[in-house]
Amino acid sequence: MFKGVIFDIDGTLYDYKSADFIAMKNFCAFVEKNLGVEEKIFRETYTAARNIIHARLKDTAASHSRVLMIQTALELLGRNPFAHVLELYDVYWNFFLENMKPFDGAEDFLRELKNFGVKTSVCTDMTAHIQYRKLRRLGLDKFIDFMVTSEETGCEKPAPVMFTLALEKMQVRADEAAFFGDTLDRDIEGAAAVGIEPFWFVADKKIACGEFKKIYSYRDAYKIFFGGI
Repeated sequence: MFKGVIFDIDGTLYDYKSADFIAMKNFCAFVEKNLGVEEKIFRETYTAARNIIHARLKDTAASHSRVLMIQTALELLGRNPFAHVLELYDVYWNFFLENMKPFDGAEDFLRELKNFGVKTSVCTDMTAHIQYRKLRRLGLDKFIDFMVTSEETGCEKPAPVMFTLALEKMQVRADEAAFFGDTLDRDIEGAAAVGIEPFWFVADKKIACGEFKKIYSYRDAYKIFFGGI
């Protein structure tokens, strides 16, 4: 039995793409209704703004900031961001949070880890505030002991510090820990590089065979760790 288990959040504990799709659809509809910017034009402008922020702030937590993306989109549209940015930020995240739900079996798996006294941490390339909100909304916060964010470390995965800080917080060695993540280069290879055993959470994605263990559901993870459910 592992003494510590680390989880990525987005795409690993819940379906990020589904929540983002619904949030963006309602977000753009809100902009069209209240700012008079056609949805197609706003989507194109927002994509351009996101690309600007990602290029400018590559591999930092701030590169994921919706505030900066919305601010830049409004500037590209010739709108004063002070009149809209905070409201639009809340509109997007409120729709997003309302449409989140954990992957099937994730709560049971985390609960059982806690019952067995296994330390848990999340490790995420995002700012801490919104990740705390997500975990609370998912109802998973009560099963998690620690969080490590790229905002805290100043680096993003696969930087070793993202993983070693989680180990330090949990007070376990790398060879006593497991990592669950959905991206090969950032999560799985990053964890393996520091000696943590990685479990590649692929859900329903078609993934070619490879050297890393693949998990298709948390029901499967439960069976691997605890022998059944």
